[in-house]
Amino acid sequence: MSTSKTKPAIVYALLALVVVIWGFNFSFVKWVISQVPPLAFTAVRLTIASGLILIVLTKKEGWQSMPASDVVKMAALGILGHSIYQIFFINGISLTTAGNSSLLIATSPIWTALISGVLKKDEVTIRAWLGIILAFVGVFLVTVGGEGKLSFAGAKTTGDLLTISAALALSLYTVLSRDLLERYSPLRLTAITMIFGTGGLWIFAGRKVVAQNWASLSLTSWGVIVYSAIFAVVVGYIIWFTAVRTIGPTRAAVFNNMTPIVAFTVAFILLGEPVSWLQAVGGITVISGIIITVRN
Repeated sequence: MSTSKTKPAIVYALLALVVVIWGFNFSFVKWVISQVPPLAFTAVRLTIASGLILIVLTKKEGWQSMPASDVVKMAALGILGHSIYQIFFINGISLTTAGNSSLLIATSPIWTALISGVLKKDEVTIRAWLGIILAFVGVFLVTVGGEGKLSFAGAKTTGDLLTISAALALSLYTVLSRDLLERYSPLRLTAITMIFGTGGLWIFAGRKVVAQNWASLSLTSWGVIVYSAIFAVVVGYIIWFTAVRTIGPTRAAVFNNMTPIVAFTVAFILLGEPVSWLQAVGGITVISGIIITVRN
C-alpha cells in the first residue's frame, strides 16, 4: 500500500475496518484461549505474523544492512514490545474480560505521554495532565467496578493489572523506538523487532506449544489463530502505519479510541460479558482522557 498515493478518504475507511478487526480480536482471543493454553496460542500467532510481515518487508523495501548497535537495540525492543508485552497481555485477558482488556490496552497513549515526560523526550502540558488524570480515574473505575461496586479482590483485578502492565510495556517500546524511527521505516522496525520478540516468546512458551495437541483443534480455533495473526497483526499494522503517515498520528489515534467501544459490544454479544454502570462511566472517562491527551 503506497503511503504517498493513498487518499485520506480511503485511509479513513481502512482505519474504520481496522477498528472492527481489532474490536473483534479481543473476543476471539478470549474464546480461543479457553481451547489452547494462552502462551502457546500467542507464540504460534506471533510466529505466523512475524513470518508474514517479514515477507511484506522484503517485497516492499528489500534488505538493508544495519549497524550492530542498532540490531542490539532492536533485539532489546523486540523482547520488550513483543515478548514481554504479549506475556502480560495474553495472561491478562485470560483473567479479565475482553472488554476490559481492550480499554486498558487503549490507555497506551497516556503511558507514552508520561514516560516521554519522565525521560525528557516530550513536555507534558497542563492539557495533557488533565487527560492523564481523567484516564487514570477511568482506569480505576473499570478495574475495580466489575460488579457495579468498588472491589479490589478477585482474578479479574489481577487480569486488569497484567493488562495495564502490557500497555506500559507497549508505551515504553514506543518511546524507546523513536530514535530508530529516524533511520528506519515503521514497517522495518516492526518486522525486525517482532522476529526477535517471537524468539524471546518461544523461550517461555516453547514447552506449551510442543505439549499442545494441535491436531485436535477445531477449524474454528484454527480460524481464530489465523485471523488474529494475519488480520489483527499484519493487516492491522500495515494499515495503521499507512494511516499515521497519511493523516498523522493524532487523527489516527482518534479512530483507535473507538476500538474499546467495538470490543465491549462484540464481547457482550458473542461472550455475554456484562458491563456494570461503573465500568461504563470509567470507559467514557478513559476515552475522554485519551482524546484530550493525544489532541494536545
